[in-house]
Amino acid sequence: MSPTKPTILIVHGGYFLPSAWTLFISTLKTAGLDALCPRLPTCGDIRPSTVTLADDVKVVQDVATEFVQAGKQHQANRPLLSLYGGIPASEAIIPALYSLNGAGPGVIHLIYLTCWLIPKSQSVQAVLGKYGFLSHVDVGMNDDGTAVAKNASDAFYNDVLPRSRAEELAKDNVTHNIMVVGENVEGVPWIDVESTYVVCEKDEALLVHLQRSMVKDAQEAGGKVHVQTLESGHCPFLSQPDEVVKIVELIVAKVWTGD
Repeated sequence: MSPTKPTILIVHGGYFLPSAWTLFISTLKTAGLDALCPRLPTCGDIRPSTVTLADDVKVVQDVATEFVQAGKQHQANRPLLSLYGGIPASEAIIPALYSLNGAGPGVIHLIYLTCWLIPKSQSVQAVLGKYGFLSHVDVGMNDDGTAVAKNASDAFYNDVLPRSRAEELAKDNVTHNIMVVGENVEGVPWIDVESTYVVCEKDEALLVHLQRSMVKDAQEAGGKVHVQTLESGHCPFLSQPDEVVKIVELIVAKVWTGD
């Protein structure tokens, strides 16, 4: 049975929609890699929000489970490489979905793209309490518990050119149920699954010191977390899609044994 190239499961971050990843997914397909990006329920303009982190986790877990089961049904080695930002997927990618050493369908590698990397039984608030609010996002709070990034064009798209494009992209950002940042994270798949954290040195949303501090904490906890670095802002999949694809291809080359 010949292994197939991994499919990339993209889990978008807060304030974003899957449409933000359209260009990147197209770039991946040009490189011969399939990708899918389900929508997280906590990201949207339905107010007040009636969904929580558990709803995001269920969406990601359902997609990953369906993919793995399809691979088992067809007796195909269909590896899944997860590229995402942070909390929902760490909770969703449970041991039953791992494909350690690429043995059968499942998640073979995790890519954390300048995002939250939270220790077990801690929360975003706990990490911020330890390191400070190392972010330049101007968070606007609504009375119903939702939040909006008031300066998205600068915080998320500071290296996107021309600047008119950054302003247009910011119009597509949506509200987010900010209550999820107070919930403890129990999933730490990066302990068992080989993972790569992409540090973005010009990120204004998660400053580089915070990114590197989270990586250091994960490594000291025994995590299999490697590091790649980009000279980019928070959304290199928009400002430097080719560079992100190169990182993905490098990882695929390491975990894929060929046709």
